[in-house]
Amino acid sequence: MAEWNEQPYAAREMNVEDMVKKIAYRRSQGAKTLNLLGGEPAVSLHGILELLGCIDPKITVVWNSNMYYNDIVDKLMVGLADIYLADLKCGNAGCAENLLGAKDYVAVARQNILKAGKHAYVIVRHLIMPGHNECCLKPTLTWLAENIPEVKLSLRGNYIPPAEAVSAPRRYLKEEELQCAKDMAQSMGLKLIE
Repeated sequence: MAEWNEQPYAAREMNVEDMVKKIAYRRSQGAKTLNLLGGEPAVSLHGILELLGCIDPKITVVWNSNMYYNDIVDKLMVGLADIYLADLKCGNAGCAENLLGAKDYVAVARQNILKAGKHAYVIVRHLIMPGHNECCLKPTLTWLAENIPEVKLSLRGNYIPPAEAVSAPRRYLKEEELQCAKDMAQSMGLKLIE
């Protein structure tokens, strides 16, 4: 069977009625949030909007996103997403093009993070990649410190080199590199969370 992310049209359509029942069941077990994730949940926006229209509006909704989506997504999610768990993967257009195939990723993601912060609580995650301190880590931390210094920041040290890495780093992050990144963030006054 094909993976949904390789062949999205091969994926089964969501049964909204079933999903509503599953959410209610998990809530009865103590679940506090509904985590909408993807790489980018916006690719399933139609189904998400339909689902959100059928569940208890008091459920805390988390938009777990790479933040690479167009303006309409932000407009439609105002008042629906309570928390944005936002990835900010790269710090410059060159790395974004080489690693993600999206030269405009940094500008789009930053703009969407700022917009989300106007109507919801935002937590930013940055995956630290070996050898990308000057080009990605430092510009990301600097941008956050200058634009949204109160944001909660999660620095991720769990980079896994892709099996067939062409542009991506081919080694794991060292513990001292992670500590250096945390020290840099703290020196800029950013609030780190795990």
